[in-house]
Amino acid sequence: MDSIVWAFKHTMRNVADTGLTTVLTLLQNLDGKDVSQSFYQTYFLNILQHIFSVVTDSTNAAQLSNQSKVLAYMFSLVEQKKISVALYSLEEHPGDIDNVAYVKSYTQDLLKKAFPNLQDLQVSVFVDGLYALNQDNAAFREHLRDFIVQIKECAGEDMTDLYLQEKQEQLKTSRRRQT
Repeated sequence: MDSIVWAFKHTMRNVADTGLTTVLTLLQNLDGKDVSQSFYQTYFLNILQHIFSVVTDSTNAAQLSNQSKVLAYMFSLVEQKKISVALYSLEEHPGDIDNVAYVKSYTQDLLKKAFPNLQDLQVSVFVDGLYALNQDNAAFREHLRDFIVQIKECAGEDMTDLYLQEKQEQLKTSRRRQT
């Protein structure tokens, strides 16, 4: 797992894309398997945290499409209750919470700590959208991009790389049509 995380956090685009594709394929292949619940309990929150660290890192903006696919799939697993094992400590939350509520709270806390300049409502609306849009890859990616724009605007960062992947795809399509 450490190697996959290293790969999707890598600054070289092809390495990062391979890592993201690998983690998505791994999660998809685990769906419905006996070992999946143990894997989710051990690695799900760790993967989620690392994916968010990459998504919000300006050096990895070009992989937004693959990052959004992984996040959408992860939130759909939680929302569809395909993760039946508790992702939280049963001692801390004895029956008063489920995985959907816990992952929502965990994600909000993670983002609030990373971006204290954002308002609670901004973070809450964003996290609600992660659940509401996880079945529509294009809408999910746009929602994620909008949040990144909010982060970058608050920090005064350059946002030109956020659309780089789509621009590259448009150029490739245009070249194919010309030949």
